[in-house]
Amino acid sequence: MSTQISTTVHDAVGGAVIEGLALAKGEMPTQSAANQVPMPGFHTGLATMPQHLPRQVFGLAAQLVVPPGTWAVVHLPGGEATMYTPGSYWLWCAPGAILVQWVDARRQQVVIGPIEGWSADKWRFRLWMSVDLAVADPLIIAAHREPIVATIAAARAAVLAYIERYPHAALTGCQDEHGGMDGPAAFVQARLCNDPALAGLEIISVRVLDRQGDERQIEAATAATVAAAQIDEELRVDAARHRARLQELAARATESEREHSLRMSAGAAEARERLLRQQAEVQQATLAAQLEITMAQIKAHVAEIAHDEQSWQKDQARYHLEWERLQQQQAEAHRTEQEVRLLEVQHGLVRTEGELALAAQERQHAQLLALADLQQSLTEQRDLRAQAVAERREQHERALLDLRLRHDALVAEQMTRLEQWRVEHRDLTVAQQRQHDRQLAGIAGAARIAAAAAHSSPTIASEGPTVADAGLKLLQDMTE
Repeated sequence: MSTQISTTVHDAVGGAVIEGLALAKGEMPTQSAANQVPMPGFHTGLATMPQHLPRQVFGLAAQLVVPPGTWAVVHLPGGEATMYTPGSYWLWCAPGAILVQWVDARRQQVVIGPIEGWSADKWRFRLWMSVDLAVADPLIIAAHREPIVATIAAARAAVLAYIERYPHAALTGCQDEHGGMDGPAAFVQARLCNDPALAGLEIISVRVLDRQGDERQIEAATAATVAAAQIDEELRVDAARHRARLQELAARATESEREHSLRMSAGAAEARERLLRQQAEVQQATLAAQLEITMAQIKAHVAEIAHDEQSWQKDQARYHLEWERLQQQQAEAHRTEQEVRLLEVQHGLVRTEGELALAAQERQHAQLLALADLQQSLTEQRDLRAQAVAERREQHERALLDLRLRHDALVAEQMTRLEQWRVEHRDLTVAQQRQHDRQLAGIAGAARIAAAAAHSSPTIASEGPTVADAGLKLLQDMTE
């Protein structure tokens, strides 16, 4: 009997161990595992009620299967809440009940309407809307009592606030920058996103499905619009008739003005012709006087040019004499300076020789009176001094050579400057002579043109003023 009991216990324990290993490896049949996982039935529209998760493997673990499109919020025995994404998990935890809630991860569309309210000008208005939302925080939504109901209530409150804010015309159409189809949707979406009661939800979009205003207000507005359009059409027709009348009057005024302008133009042409004749006569008289004045100016200018040329030649001769005298003075001064320097050098040499001779005599007298043993030392000193005299003479000769080189360089530089000055003055003389020749030729040509214009035939006399003007302009340009 005991052997049978031990065999039965051994078989049960072995079967349990094999089943546990198969569950740990995920090798259990699919049908049995599916029967153990409850299908999500969302009680609040987005989350299920807490459900007990059965334990396996001798109560040490529990298998959690999260279907796609959902999240799982697991409440462990210690009070910790953990969120799991779609997949299969093994939960190993302390003994105790394991509660699980499934949260819908799919996007939801909530249709709200009709929402009826009174506009700012006390007209009835209805609105239908749809709100697209999704779960942003599964832990908050799992603890929320009625998230869909709270969303519908918040959307209704936001729509009523929007309806009461604007008049009926802005709600049924677009008045200035308010109203339209996007105005209510933007307002409601902003209110829902900032509503603390909807924490844990993501408001994706809000759309207006339909709207309906008061028929009486719409009919009155339509009638007013039609009446305004009729009035605008009548005003437009009256304005067109008025513009046509104004254009007719303007055409008549333009025609009268053109006739008057033609008459005035004819009278002005006749007066202009008489004025031109008088101006031609006055211009001929003025031209004759200007020719006489111009000839007198030409003669005076020729005399002035001759006088300036004589003065320039006298100045050139005087400058040349002064330059030659200056060169002679510089040469004499340089020669005198060289002679003075030579005399100074000769005087210095003579004085040095005299001093040396006097010193030599004194030393000779001293040597004669001195002892014989000092004669050799005195001879050596005499040789050294003779060498010093030779070195001084060589220095004087080098100084004289430097002075001669400076003198040659100075003479060469002065000759170069003289040649440059001669070239510049020769070029200046040639340019001035050419300018005088051109001026004399232009004056002679202008005089010939003026004489031909004054004493030409009657045919050329008609063009005389033009030719005389050209000659006068040429003489004035040359005078300037």
